[in-house]
Amino acid sequence: MTKTRIKLVKIFGLGLLTLFAGFGTGSALAARNLVAGQGAHYVVKMKTSRGTVRFRLYNDTPIHRDNFVRLAERGFYDNLLFHRVIRDFMIQTGDPKSIEGSQVTVYGEHDAGYKLDAEIVPRHYHRRGAIAAAREGDALNPERRSSGSQFYIVTGRVHNDSTLTAARRRIADGAADPAGAQITPQRERIYRTVGGAPHLDGSYTVFGEVIGGMGHVTRISKLPTDSQDRPKNEDVYIKSMTVKVVKDRRRDR
Repeated sequence: MTKTRIKLVKIFGLGLLTLFAGFGTGSALAARNLVAGQGAHYVVKMKTSRGTVRFRLYNDTPIHRDNFVRLAERGFYDNLLFHRVIRDFMIQTGDPKSIEGSQVTVYGEHDAGYKLDAEIVPRHYHRRGAIAAAREGDALNPERRSSGSQFYIVTGRVHNDSTLTAARRRIADGAADPAGAQITPQRERIYRTVGGAPHLDGSYTVFGEVIGGMGHVTRISKLPTDSQDRPKNEDVYIKSMTVKVVKDRRRDR
């Protein structure tokens, strides 16, 4: 079997992955370009101390997508803790100070040093497995700008009439676009069967979704925590992240 030579070139400004594969000596050079947002999307492989999680990044939140790729590619997230873990809600990471792993420091106040403009897209909502950007509260941050690096993965819970009614009130009172964030019949079916955190819809930028390893996320979310919602018997952290560009399938469009 002849050897295959592969060279990967990543151009951040364009979200472009170019793959050159030469098959044997003197063979023709095949080239294939995949551009996120042009028939393709980013997939992130996140190795954690509790298993590997894979998630896709949405193309219609390009500010958050491209920022996340830049940080992941440069190793920003490596060794950061999941510093906030709440059962039946979410797990959160992205505070660069948490790399210290101090047992007395409360993490969650730091990020990459900048904020991102909100990209609250009505069709993305807080179903189980949603990837969303953390941010400061509305009183300090009425524009709902996102943390430059902190994000959370929704585990959520299965909802009933009472909790969905409360979520609808929260959306009507606080969502950036209450009409766009309303709980449609389709979303209601998801929240009643799969679960999520509907009270956050329309208030935070959802920029991706888990496509593999959600069981690991759930197990992390169920760990015993201290009074600051940090796992108390072990440090749960990100080991590494890798990013690739994947061709869209029909259901991804």
